[in-house]
Amino acid sequence: MNIKDLQYYVSLTQLKNFSLVAAQFHVSQPTISAAIRRLETELKTQLLIRANPHLPVALTTTGIQVQRHANQILLEHQLMCQEVAHTTTDQLVIGMPPIIEINYFPRIASQLPQALFSQIQPISQGSLAALKGLKNGQLDLAVLAYLNEFTDTTIQLTTFDTQSFSIVVPTDDPLATYSQLQFRSLRHQHFVALKDNFVHRQAFRQLSHQNHVRPTIVFESNEIGSILNMVRQHVGIALLSNAVQLPAGLQRLPLTDAQAPTFNVGVAYRHSMTFSPTQADLIQRLTAAFQSVDWHAY
Repeated sequence: MNIKDLQYYVSLTQLKNFSLVAAQFHVSQPTISAAIRRLETELKTQLLIRANPHLPVALTTTGIQVQRHANQILLEHQLMCQEVAHTTTDQLVIGMPPIIEINYFPRIASQLPQALFSQIQPISQGSLAALKGLKNGQLDLAVLAYLNEFTDTTIQLTTFDTQSFSIVVPTDDPLATYSQLQFRSLRHQHFVALKDNFVHRQAFRQLSHQNHVRPTIVFESNEIGSILNMVRQHVGIALLSNAVQLPAGLQRLPLTDAQAPTFNVGVAYRHSMTFSPTQADLIQRLTAAFQSVDWHAY
């Protein structure tokens, strides 16, 4: 079975049009038709309902089955190619949210040999994006955050820190006179927030749902520095993990909510990944360094 034929077929099931698939792959339309015929001959089944050629492509029952398996085969093919490429060069592509890159990684850097830094390729992205990149093979390793529990059985995760969430306000804000807050009391406040690919946004939605409130988000960003600056300029308040170091002019107010989410951080990789000895040593060193720190002492 030809991988390229499967790529053509999956694209056809998505675009529903032979001409569009041909244009996507820069080939002729007969090339796509021939690929589909090869699949049908090999599988001894009809994949497409051939009716009016001017209508979008429709799949037979077996066509739907093949689509599902073809997606998985192409994912495994992509994983194989990427894993082999990274293992051959003894490199690790590591996903790391900005909060972890700024507030965690520098604190362990001095424990790591200088040679290690030339063997890792960090990718800065939110935890949800990092988890997706880990699962589709774009990343070999991720240092990511999650809320409460981690249940993905395809991922090996070693947790090294758990922090609470707090409300961050300017020191001269009227809220700063409080020692603690319940999230419900903030229903009329304006918030600035990290975007949807961060677990902070998940925590915001969870607290909003639990308290049956919908606070207004007036500004959102992928950059934690932008969020802190907007809070300092009184644009809005923020829900942030206690892992975030605050600059002068800002303060943290603990939440009293009984079921408030927690910000957990761990080192993660795919269970199915086979690492080279060099890669395995890098992971062991990184994990041990993260576990050696008392993060609540900072």
